[in-house]
Amino acid sequence: MNKIVYMAAAGLLALAAGAETEITVAQEPARPVNRRVFGNNQLAYQNFANIATGGTHNVFDRGHGVWNPVKNEPVPEMVDFARKAGMTVQRFPGGCGSHRFDWKKAIGTPAERPNQKFGLPEFLRFCEATGAEPLITIACYVGNAAEAAELVEYLNAPDDGKHPWAARRAADGRKEPWNVVWFEYGNESYHGDHKTRTMTPQEYATHYLEYRRAMQAVDPKVRLGAILYQPDWDQVILKQAGSEIDFIIRHMYTGGFGGYGAISLDTPPELVFRILLGGCRVLSERLKDSREELKAAGLPDGKPLAVTETNLGFVQDKPFPYRFSLGGALVCAENLRQFLYNPDVLMVNYWQFANEYWGMIRGMEAPYLERPSYLMQKLFNYYVLDELLIPKVKTSFFDAPGGYHVPKASGKPNKMDKQKNSANLLPKQKWGLNNKGLAGEAEHHENSDGTLEVVFKGGGSDFNYYHAVKRMPGKPLTTYRITAEVRTEGLENTSGAAVQIGDTRGYDATASVIDTEGVLSKKWQTVSAVYSSLPDTESLSIIARRLAGKTPGKMFIRNVKVMEITPENLGASPLVEATITRSQDGKKMAFVLINKSLTAVEPVTLAVPAIVKKAKAESLTGPSVAATNEDDPNCVAIRPLKVELQQNAVKLQLPPHSLTGVEVEL
Repeated sequence: MNKIVYMAAAGLLALAAGAETEITVAQEPARPVNRRVFGNNQLAYQNFANIATGGTHNVFDRGHGVWNPVKNEPVPEMVDFARKAGMTVQRFPGGCGSHRFDWKKAIGTPAERPNQKFGLPEFLRFCEATGAEPLITIACYVGNAAEAAELVEYLNAPDDGKHPWAARRAADGRKEPWNVVWFEYGNESYHGDHKTRTMTPQEYATHYLEYRRAMQAVDPKVRLGAILYQPDWDQVILKQAGSEIDFIIRHMYTGGFGGYGAISLDTPPELVFRILLGGCRVLSERLKDSREELKAAGLPDGKPLAVTETNLGFVQDKPFPYRFSLGGALVCAENLRQFLYNPDVLMVNYWQFANEYWGMIRGMEAPYLERPSYLMQKLFNYYVLDELLIPKVKTSFFDAPGGYHVPKASGKPNKMDKQKNSANLLPKQKWGLNNKGLAGEAEHHENSDGTLEVVFKGGGSDFNYYHAVKRMPGKPLTTYRITAEVRTEGLENTSGAAVQIGDTRGYDATASVIDTEGVLSKKWQTVSAVYSSLPDTESLSIIARRLAGKTPGKMFIRNVKVMEITPENLGASPLVEATITRSQDGKKMAFVLINKSLTAVEPVTLAVPAIVKKAKAESLTGPSVAATNEDDPNCVAIRPLKVELQQNAVKLQLPPHSLTGVEVEL
C-alpha cells in the first residue's frame, strides 16, 4: 500500500473524542420542514423486447418487488417499508431506462400488456398506497411534445367525453384524474441515449419549451423540470429557456459516480469514510454555486431545485459494498441534513428504493432485508417534526485529506486555483496512438507542430474515441489542472472533442477520471478540468476523447498542459452535525445527530428552552463503518440509547460512526 495511505489511516484511528459537544437552538425563525426531501426512485424499466415473463419478471412485472402481478396490487410489505421511511415522492420510470421509454406501451389493462404488468397505472397505484407524490420522467429521445400533452390528458383530464385519453385512463380502471403535478424532461440527457445519438443543449432547450407549453396547455398546474449539468450545457439551457423553467434538476452523488474498483483493496475503509464524511459538506458549496449560476444567467431569485438522484457514488463490491454500508448511510444522512437546510431544494430522490443492486430494500419477497440507508431514512422520518430550527453546535473538529471527488477538509478553508507550480508537468512526448478498434471508424496522427488530428469516418456504431494518450508521473491525493486547446470540424450531434485526465490504471480499474468540457467549434477553444488523484495514485494518463457520435468530421488538440494546484479546502469538519425540529404545538423537540468519529464515543449535551418532561433516543450503528446487513440482517440496526435528563437539557453518549435520533417532550 502507498505510504500516505498508511499515514492517513493511522491518523484516523488515533482520532479520539474531543471536548463534550454542546448543541443549542440559534435565535432564528423556524420554517416548515420540507418533507419532499424524503423522496426516492422506483425503477419501472420497459420491456422493449416484449419478453414473455409469465407474470413473475422482477423488473417488468414486479417493479423489483413492489408489485404483485398475480393479485394486481401493491405488495403490502413494500407499502409498509415506504410509509415508515416517509417516502413522499416516487420517481418513474427511473434513470437511463427513461431515455426511450414509451409511456403508451406502459398503459392499458394488464391483459393488454402481459409482459409488462408493472406499468404507469400500477406505479400510480403504488404511489397512492404509500402516500407519495409521483414524479414522472418524460423520454426526450423518443416521442414529441404532442404525445407529452396526451400523457397529461391521460393523467389529469376529466373523463367527460371530451378527452379521449382520459377515457382511456377510465378504461384502465381509474375514472378520477390522478392530478400529477411533477414531471421532468429527460434524464441526464447530455450523455446521449446510449444507442443512437447525443442531444445538444440547444436541442434540449428548444424541445423543453415545446414540451412545457404543450403540457401546460392541457393542465396549467403541471410543472416541468429542466436538467442542468455543467457550465457549457447549463449556460445554453438557461439562456434559451431560463425564464420558463419551472424547476431545475441536478444529480448529486458523493464520491463521484462510478467506482468500479475505484477504492484499492488495500485502502482502509476508515480512510475512505474519513475523506467522505469530512468532505461531503461540499454539497452545500455546490448548492451555492448552483444559485450563483442562476443569478449570473439573469435569474436572481433562482429556481426550485430537484435532486432527482442522490447516493454514495461507489458501486463496486470489493473490498466492501460501500453503497450498502453504515458509512454510506452516514454520508447520505449528512447530505440529507444539508438538503433540509437549503431553501432552494424542492425535492430529493434517493437512488433507489427497491432493487437488489442499489436499493434500500433487498428481496423480492419475505424475508426482506433493510439496508443501512433505509434505516437512516426511517430514523430521519421519525425524528424530524414540523418546524425546522437552526442548530448552534459547539464541537471538536477533525481533518480529512480529500479524494474520491470530494475536497480536502483540513485546518482553515481556502478556495481552489492557487497554482503551486505554473510549469507544465506533462513531460514532452508524442501522442501514443493506439490503432486497435479504429478500423472503419477513425484515423489519427500527430502533425509536425504536435497537434493531434483525428478524422472520424462516420461508421455505423456510436463511436467512443480514446485511442491517443500521453502519460506522466502522478502523486497521491494531489490536485491537478489540465488545459488544452481544442477545435472540431463537422462533429455536430456528437459529444464533441475533449481531453481526459485520470489514473493510468484506467477507468475500468479505478473510475478515477475527469473530462474537460466538449468542444463543437471550428475555432480553437481553451478547455480545462480539475482532477484530484487517489490515495494510491502513482501515474496519470491524458487521453484525447470523443465520448459518442456517428457524425463524420475531425477533431484537433494541441498545447496540453498539466499543473499542480492548491485544491479547494472546506476547512476542518465538525465531529458532530445536528438537525433540530419541533412540533407545531411547541410541545416536542427532536434532534438528529451524526457522530463522525469512527472510533470514539462522543458525549453530547442538548440544551432546550423549557423543562424536560421526557426524552428518548435511538442510534443507528454497527461494529464498523464498513459494516453491512448483507450477511447478517441485524449487524447494522437502530438500537435504544440511554439518555440523562436535566432541568433544561438532555445528556447522552453518541456511539462512534452513528446516527442518533432524540425526541424531547417539554
